[in-house]
Amino acid sequence: MKGLTDRQREVLEFIKRYIESNSYAPAVRDIAKQFGITVKAAHDHLKALERKGAIHSSEGISRSTGVVGFSSAPTIETIAIPVLGATAAGLPILAEENKEFELHIPTTLIPGKGPYFALHVEGDSMVDAGILDGDLAIIKQTGNANNGEIVVARVGEENRVTLKRFYLSSNAIELRPENPKYGSLYSKDVTVLGKLHMIIRDYEH
Repeated sequence: MKGLTDRQREVLEFIKRYIESNSYAPAVRDIAKQFGITVKAAHDHLKALERKGAIHSSEGISRSTGVVGFSSAPTIETIAIPVLGATAAGLPILAEENKEFELHIPTTLIPGKGPYFALHVEGDSMVDAGILDGDLAIIKQTGNANNGEIVVARVGEENRVTLKRFYLSSNAIELRPENPKYGSLYSKDVTVLGKLHMIIRDYEH
């Protein structure tokens, strides 16, 4: 295809190979990781490829991407989930300033339209629930939870955010870890931000 730079051709070929292997297009983060570039730079390459007619995409709550003239594997619909920092750094956790990038996940793995967000897991307080340091937790945004469910909750006025099991009693809310090294956190000032839907793990780290 004419008008593409060498790097844009490399990105396009990577997208083709990825679709062949996975039956859906790579996320911006996948492209950034493949070429050792920033997420913004990867996004700029995609926009350039779209402007030059090499790929097509649909934007909105969900996003699907396909390569023009390439049909060896079907494109599938995905949902864009904002990936936030591990902590809110004093800001409301869903503030735009906390968004690192968007993760595009096939809608077959995500029931309903959400909304959803994702957080990096820090520490080992939930290891007995199979949640490890460095995992990416996909959270369905909601303000309600049942006893025993794993939630992301904000505790106190300092905007502390934690991932724990939720238990409501008459006196306080218990946020219980899944590691005997740690004790439960009890507070009356707890705001549930969402419930755990799934964990994504990078086995290369």
